[in-house]
Amino acid sequence: MKKFSILILLIFFSVSIYSVEEIEKLMVEKAESQQEKKAVHEYLMGESAQKKKMAERLRKIANTKKGGKANTQINHKKEMLEEADALDALADDYKELAKKLKQ
Repeated sequence: MKKFSILILLIFFSVSIYSVEEIEKLMVEKAESQQEKKAVHEYLMGESAQKKKMAERLRKIANTKKGGKANTQINHKKEMLEEADALDALADDYKELAKKLKQ
């Protein structure tokens, strides 16, 4: 079951692009009223928190021992940590975009 969930996570992360989507940038630009800005801000902060949680989960997965050769485990850990770092950077991008609404 762990292998299946790890495989699903890897497929998800390899398909997704680590950048803030254009639609989200457009939402920030087009938000005019206070309610719109608040809603977009909450959405972006929620996305940021979600990315941070996924990054933390990947770090936990990276530290689990699953048996097999040492090189395989080392490579697996390295890949998971790289993915986690990319998610952290994406979460920071979401926070920066949300800050633009407050200005």
